[in-house]
Amino acid sequence: MGAVHRKIFLLCLCLWSVLVLVGCPGFEDSYSGTYQEVVEDSERSELVAVDFFRFGGDARALIRYYKRTPSSSADTVFTERNQTRCVWAKADRFDEVGLRFQLPILPSAQQGRAVVNGRVDRDGGMQIRIEEEGRPEEARDIKLVQVREKPDPTCDMIDDFFVRAVFDELPSNTLPAERHRLSHPVLAIMWVGVEPVRRDDVVIYVAFNRPEPAVRLDEGRNFSGPGNGLLGSLPLLISAPDERMLVRSGETRYALAHFVVIDDRASEGRFTWEISEEPIVGTALQSGRLEGIPDGIQSNGWGKAVLFVEGKLSQLDQQLQMRLDGIEESDDNAHFYIVEVFYYNDEVMLVRLPERPQPNKPVPRSVSVQLTEEHLDRREVLLPRLFPYSY
Repeated sequence: MGAVHRKIFLLCLCLWSVLVLVGCPGFEDSYSGTYQEVVEDSERSELVAVDFFRFGGDARALIRYYKRTPSSSADTVFTERNQTRCVWAKADRFDEVGLRFQLPILPSAQQGRAVVNGRVDRDGGMQIRIEEEGRPEEARDIKLVQVREKPDPTCDMIDDFFVRAVFDELPSNTLPAERHRLSHPVLAIMWVGVEPVRRDDVVIYVAFNRPEPAVRLDEGRNFSGPGNGLLGSLPLLISAPDERMLVRSGETRYALAHFVVIDDRASEGRFTWEISEEPIVGTALQSGRLEGIPDGIQSNGWGKAVLFVEGKLSQLDQQLQMRLDGIEESDDNAHFYIVEVFYYNDEVMLVRLPERPQPNKPVPRSVSVQLTEEHLDRREVLLPRLFPYSY
């Protein structure tokens, strides 16, 4: 070997030695991987898993949440069908000496702003604590164990849907004080539907109403106590509805929601609707028949609503698709749609879908909500539903 070649060889050997000693941390190092919660509390119904990525002096994490049923074992909890949601934490510094990290989670409709404080153990484990802003009492220490060396970056969850409820499109959005005096109005996205219930060995369909999310209207901003009316507008983030609100149709599931304002009599911390005592005082629906709906559709009311489809519109049952006006021109995989509904009493007869987004023509994201006396005296409120079956 010549002198020049010998120098090159020695230089390469030195460089290789330095790299081995210093190390080149990346997301495939020994700390990266998939970690699953150690099942210690037999009563806990929700467990978490973390896909942890370390690259250089930074780290990032994907937090997955899983529902746990009474029949679940440690081997069957962390499956795709049990995953309820996943959320990315933002990248931040990784303490390579203490093996600690602090990663922020941006707020969503399902969860407020949060931070994941954690530590990686050298024996293949991890300790984390997820602290949500404004809810410190719900934080808990979670012990996890590494189950895979390569983290999974996929998070195929449906994004939150932004919509704006508008209260002041009419010059005066008020109620007559002699009929009802507003006290603690709450804007709710009211998921409505029917669910099968077995009674005396017979399956019957029972109507349900579930207000999620529900947001209190602030005095002076969206609610005028002295004026007994609603003001301005309110932006909302709507997340994919819970499984209990979804109705099976064809190869997918769907849900329909109405915008309503409910007057909460007691202003309790977490709003729960007492139908017989807390009236609906405002909706995005109105009585009457709108011109321009297809012939043969019987209707005595119309208005705006939100239609959620878990899969694609084209996966819905053919009988249900027949009630969807404009399905060919709408986005087949948008999941959330602000729609016009035309109903007769408590059944939606026709749903008019929005056109798919066009260049320089965004899809409208606002819904007008008006105060109404229609539901003040009702002790049972059956808002119009999109039934999953045909008569």
